[in-house]
Amino acid sequence: MGSSQSYPGLTEDLLDDYTNLTYLKKGEILHLMKKFNSIDPEKLEADYHHRFPKEDIMKKFGALRNNPFSDRIFRVFSSKQDDCFSFEDMLDLCSVMSSDCPPEVKAAWAFRIFDIDEDNQITESDICEIINRLTAPEPTTGERYLDECSKEKIAKIILEEISLDKNGGIAAAEFKYMISRLSEFETSFYFRL
Repeated sequence: MGSSQSYPGLTEDLLDDYTNLTYLKKGEILHLMKKFNSIDPEKLEADYHHRFPKEDIMKKFGALRNNPFSDRIFRVFSSKQDDCFSFEDMLDLCSVMSSDCPPEVKAAWAFRIFDIDEDNQITESDICEIINRLTAPEPTTGERYLDECSKEKIAKIILEEISLDKNGGIAAAEFKYMISRLSEFETSFYFRL
């Protein structure tokens, strides 16, 4: 698997800390470091906390490149909210996307990703944007499969079903409760290193 000694800055003690603080195993952390380090080893050697831009990260991590929510993922997991990731930012993301991460932790992060306007609730406009991202435009015409009226109708139905206090939005607690009832959530909010 390799030794942490081959990556400047990643000491055995730090590797142990990462293992204790994340839902990842040592081998997964070393694999992630190998992949992250391959972006630009010289920059990482000069500064273990170097922040790589989104474009560089996406070249190495296909799960982000092909994700319709990649901009939100970068916004939520970038510790400086600058569309750049340090190794620790990437570690946080991969920990949450790990199969060993508890569903309630995944749900808390998913809420932040889907709260697109960042107003601490998922509203009709957030749901319409989620639908836009999940339904690709028709390849030949570029038109959306759903018109605005249809998306708004779907959003209203979702809000009626999920919002317990009927205030026009889904709060974090309501979202976690709803997610806990979806057996497929854990396997869909996941990616392989």
